[in-house]
Amino acid sequence: MAAHIERVYLDHAATTPPDPAVVEAMLPYLTTVWHNPSSIYVEAQAARAAIDRARATVARLLGANEGEIIFTSGGSESDNLALRGVVAASTRRGRHVITSTIEHHAVLDTIEQMEHDGTAEITRVAPEPDGRVAPEAIEAAVRDDTVLVSVMHANNEVGAVSDIAEIARRVKARNPRTMVHTDAVQSAAHLGVHVDRFGVDLLTLTGHKMYGPRGAGVLYVRSGTPLQPQILGGGQEERRRAGTEDTAAIVGLARAMELTWERREADVAHERALQERLIEGLPRRIPMLAITGPTDPTHRLPGNVSCCVGYVEGESILLALDLAGIAASSGSACTTGSVEPSHVLVGMGVPEDLARGSLRFTLGRGNTEADVDRLLEALPPIVQRLRALSPIPATEPAEAWRPWLA
Repeated sequence: MAAHIERVYLDHAATTPPDPAVVEAMLPYLTTVWHNPSSIYVEAQAARAAIDRARATVARLLGANEGEIIFTSGGSESDNLALRGVVAASTRRGRHVITSTIEHHAVLDTIEQMEHDGTAEITRVAPEPDGRVAPEAIEAAVRDDTVLVSVMHANNEVGAVSDIAEIARRVKARNPRTMVHTDAVQSAAHLGVHVDRFGVDLLTLTGHKMYGPRGAGVLYVRSGTPLQPQILGGGQEERRRAGTEDTAAIVGLARAMELTWERREADVAHERALQERLIEGLPRRIPMLAITGPTDPTHRLPGNVSCCVGYVEGESILLALDLAGIAASSGSACTTGSVEPSHVLVGMGVPEDLARGSLRFTLGRGNTEADVDRLLEALPPIVQRLRALSPIPATEPAEAWRPWLA
């Protein structure tokens, strides 16, 4: 009988394991208080009270008012509601939207469809080579008819943290009527978010990136922001998002946020130490490997290590790592399985043939130095074996790769 291989999970940017305290908080609303919170009887009102308490918690942690919190099914729905909702409610002022080329597909695919349908005119701004979006580049794109700017706080693939507060300040100075949205799905757990310090009008969160449940998200909408509902059929969420609320998921989201805010300092210190160990170890052990994303740790999410391996496809490496008991991803988890190079890396200027060897390791609370060392031991022979099978000799880096291998 084959020996059991203890698994190592290095894909926390894709999803995090639910904290036991979160599961405990959710259980009553899956077992006894399961009633529809829109009904009037006692049991239903207990469910409604739980949602109200969760909304108050989320608002307090974000520095918002309770009426500015909309519960959704997750980050993708929140992004869709922000984009479609603002543009649909602002047609008399314009339909121009600005975003970056490296947003999550929940933003990019939505605006592409809006552009195709003729409901929006889009300006896409390229990032800096390290993946951050320059505030001055966004500012330069703002026009009189710009109704919305949407730039993510931290990139889900390379961990680059953009200065959202400065972006919002410059946008508002150029056109005070332009709404600013940020997808803070990746950054909230690590860096914290405060809507007034950011100066944004809309902000997206999701529970499963902070040790909470999947199926629970938040869209913060500043009071006075134009927003047309996109899901109709009921009066829930003050008629901004119809559908019977998932009480358990909402309670779990709020509890996860509380725990994350309380533990952030310790979490960040732990993840930074492991991140540094991995970033230093990978290029030393694997030739022609490029660390992608910001070199300055203050501009990079804690726990994020993204890289590209020359002369090997990332998917092949991942399959071999999986057999070795290590779970990771290639580029964005939401597009894993695609043979196309990462749109984020291509947007940053990484050569496409190098970008096809992209890997992303994202560390979390449960990871240890032993996990990092196990990856550092397992990965070099995998790369060596796969390169030996390649029809292209992996003897030296292509000339176009050299700036990325420095």
